[in-house]
Amino acid sequence: MKFGWFWECPNGEACQYRHALPPGFVLKSQKKALEDAAKAKEISLEEFLEVERHKLGTNLTPVTPESFAIWKKTRMDKKEAEIEALRKSKDAQSAAGKSAGMSGRDLFQYNPEWFADEEDDVADDWDLDKYRRQKEEEDLEAEERRIAALSLKDGYNEGDASGSGGGQ
Repeated sequence: MKFGWFWECPNGEACQYRHALPPGFVLKSQKKALEDAAKAKEISLEEFLEVERHKLGTNLTPVTPESFAIWKKTRMDKKEAEIEALRKSKDAQSAAGKSAGMSGRDLFQYNPEWFADEEDDVADDWDLDKYRRQKEEEDLEAEERRIAALSLKDGYNEGDASGSGGGQ
């Protein structure tokens, strides 16, 4: 059913009964009051932690610097053992030639030398300006050789004025 401005009584306009909201309908002001009451029933985080701590009981080991150091050492040893076991499985996988299941990160962590750039590669970089200068020098030398070869073929020597129109 719809309720609001255009609501009409199912009994018509001549209804003699007092009209009230249907059962279960809550006004906005009442909703706010209900939400505030629900928030009051909730317990804070600090209270929750205190309750849970009391549920644990009394047979607990107190944390001291010494007990914490022992716990931390055993935890680190356990973590190192897991890492070593994982490394051994990766070594076995690599030895069998099955590195296809390894991600790029796994491959890099397994052997970083595979991805290291060598210093010799830096000299092998291709420089366009250097290539252009070198090519121009080679072209100039080739042109000079070609001209020298033509002049020798024609019998032209430097200092010879024949063919220039100045000699008799």
